[in-house]
Amino acid sequence: MSSNKRAGINVAQPKTAAERTQAAVQCCDSLKMTLPLLVDGIDDKVGRDYSGFPDRLYLIDREGRVAYKGGRGPFGYKPRELEQSLIMLLLDEAQPTKSTTSKASPNPPSEK
Repeated sequence: MSSNKRAGINVAQPKTAAERTQAAVQCCDSLKMTLPLLVDGIDDKVGRDYSGFPDRLYLIDREGRVAYKGGRGPFGYKPRELEQSLIMLLLDEAQPTKSTTSKASPNPPSEK
C-alpha cells in the first residue's frame, strides 16, 4: 500500500511459512503489540475459511464459536465494536447459570 511505503514499511510477499512468520514478528515489534498474534499457514487456509483477506478482527468465545466478526480491514476495523462485544461476552460469562440459581427449595414459600 502507498501508505506503507510513505511510512517506510517494505516487506516482500512471503513465499515460505518462515518468511511469513518473520514478517509477523517484524510487524509486532514495530507496532509494540502486546496481544498474541497467530500466523496463518502459507496456504492461507484460515484466511479463506473466515474471509479474512485482507484483515479482519474476530472474537472467539471459550467454546470456540465466533462471538464477533468485524469488517474487512484495515479500513473496516471498528475496535469499539470489538471492545463492546468482548465486554458483553465477559458479562454473560459472569452471570450465574440457571442450574446454580434455580435450585428447587424443599419448602417453597407460601403465598398470602
